[in-house]
Amino acid sequence: MVDAGVAGLTVAAELSKKDFSVTVLEARDRVGGRIFTQWESDLDAPLELGAEFVHGRPPEAWELLCRETSEVIEVKGESWCGSRGGDMAPCNFFDRVDKILQKMDGTSPDESFADFLSRSWKNGQGDPKLEDAKRRATAYVSGFNAADPQLVGVHWLVESMRAEEEIDGERTFRPKHGYGELVGMLASDLKQLGTPIRTGPVVESIAWNNHPAELVARMGQRSATFLTNKVVVTVPLAVLQTPPGQAGSIRFSPPLPEEKLVALRKMEMGKVIRVVFRFRSRFWHRITPLPGRTLSDLSFLFTEDETFPT
Repeated sequence: MVDAGVAGLTVAAELSKKDFSVTVLEARDRVGGRIFTQWESDLDAPLELGAEFVHGRPPEAWELLCRETSEVIEVKGESWCGSRGGDMAPCNFFDRVDKILQKMDGTSPDESFADFLSRSWKNGQGDPKLEDAKRRATAYVSGFNAADPQLVGVHWLVESMRAEEEIDGERTFRPKHGYGELVGMLASDLKQLGTPIRTGPVVESIAWNNHPAELVARMGQRSATFLTNKVVVTVPLAVLQTPPGQAGSIRFSPPLPEEKLVALRKMEMGKVIRVVFRFRSRFWHRITPLPGRTLSDLSFLFTEDETFPT
């Protein structure tokens, strides 16, 4: 198994339960991939440097969390919107955005979200509310989905919305002890199953045309070779898209089948930059954007800044 993100840990556990002999190789010095929870000794809450929210009730996550009787807290509070002029007010655009999104059709020929907006929501009258709703819908697609509106397809968005509805995706939760708790459960399962996880080996090549398959990994200043009957690769999409020979790539011998390469070229992974601030006091309790209103119940803050150029 190459990669110890959540996908790799899950697959390794399932294979181990079926009595396969599995070894997990992880290039980093930790497991969990995009989930990265840290604790500070003087804080009573986890610091999430990666994934933070459990969106809805996906059974894959909830079955693990409920098995360990973990405490999961639903995110409550009010959403505020900030304007480019610096004003703030409770958000009131959600219904208008939903109206736009609900018009997407998963059965008609696919198109980008940007093309859908241009075609289906013409604003010949110059209605400012409609223009604001279109901006907010674009911000939702680019922010919540980390997707470029010029590239993301309407069919994918429709399927994503349907999947969210099935798991109460409009609700948001946090594991009280951090998302890393879920990673810890998966790693604990592997330990109990006797499945080793080796951190540090950076897999650089996989020769899978012979039996057994041969993996060559860099480990500091030296290299190591691993022989195995089967190889399961769950590395990030960007690694698979990196051309052979470039830093961070994995060289496959023989190369991956052309249909897989074509599929990889058509896939996109959204880019997200997370910045975590730690403040000395909860100053937002003293901010009064409106008479008699503070931000003490703030859950999310939306801005009008554009994520992708239009």
